[in-house]
Amino acid sequence: MMEDTQRKASRCLAALAASICLVAHAQEQGQHESQPQEEDKGAMAQHARSPWLLVPLVSSGPKLGTSVGAMGAYIHRFDEASPPSLIGVQAKYSNTGSSTVGAGGKLYFNEDRDRVVVGMAGGKATNDYLDFLGTGLEVHDDEQIRGYFLRYQHRVMPHLYLGVQAVRSNYGVDGVDVLSDQILDEAGITGVDAAGLGIALSYDSRDNQHNPSSGAYAQLYNVAFRESLGGDVSYDVYNADWRWYVRTGENNVVALHASARWTHDAPASREATVQMRGYTRGQYLGKNSLAFEAENRYMFRPQWGGKVFAGATCLYGDGKSCSGDNLYPMAGLGAFYIIKPKENMLVSVDYAKGSGDNHGFYIRFGHSF
Repeated sequence: MMEDTQRKASRCLAALAASICLVAHAQEQGQHESQPQEEDKGAMAQHARSPWLLVPLVSSGPKLGTSVGAMGAYIHRFDEASPPSLIGVQAKYSNTGSSTVGAGGKLYFNEDRDRVVVGMAGGKATNDYLDFLGTGLEVHDDEQIRGYFLRYQHRVMPHLYLGVQAVRSNYGVDGVDVLSDQILDEAGITGVDAAGLGIALSYDSRDNQHNPSSGAYAQLYNVAFRESLGGDVSYDVYNADWRWYVRTGENNVVALHASARWTHDAPASREATVQMRGYTRGQYLGKNSLAFEAENRYMFRPQWGGKVFAGATCLYGDGKSCSGDNLYPMAGLGAFYIIKPKENMLVSVDYAKGSGDNHGFYIRFGHSF
């Protein structure tokens, strides 16, 4: 098992190194070749100015295997004072038979006095937990996923936004063999219908929404899931999120991220989990979570950058404390390309290694935070 994990990690690192090498090679070709490359540059410049965005999506890890897909989106600025809005769709398919489709957007309008985040998703996830809840047991399950999300916020003071949000999800979890069914049942991991409402308070002083180099972002919100709203169970979730960005050199930015999640009377499948890169959501669960990440981003070309990052998550509550087996460390490295210079939108490539066999390789739109 360890040798297999090392081989997978080596392949991911090799893929990341190859991506960076291709970047350098492309830059050299652009400097030395003449007419064909000039035409390519013209095409890239035209794409950079286009309101349309197309991004490949790749993720690889122990839960969903290797997933590939794409995201297509339309960029629109409602007014000069508002950040660019994004509306898009994405689809992914994995070698384990999982498939997901989602649509949504982030809208900024009325001179950035109003903000809306909306999303919906559906599909099937076939999960392979190699070390379910730290028991050492392998569990396989199929999840039928369907969910909807809406958040609206209005600026009540400079940089301060207050609003409401609604969540509805409906998915099932079924083990694909008898042993997996028994383990899932004993752990209380069962499909539930959940519907909730909450309040969201945000502070945002970032200089850019997609690739900030200064400022801070903080958010507090709750979701009260209730049977009276159409769900199967009633429980409460509280979340806190904080992000800080500082430029430490002409081409260097340090980003810090802290988050917390607290649950009350939540079913096991809706408790807090490790959400950092390198880990599988839902594999490790706890009543509450605390997480911290730090990332250093360095621009080595006008549109190309590299990064290194590290972090840790703690799951605690119900007798668990932030020590020993309840701490989940992570470290990794990556590269990114600014695909839309005007809006500062980017595509990133990350490889992250967690404890034990946990690891992940990702190609995604934007930074992780």
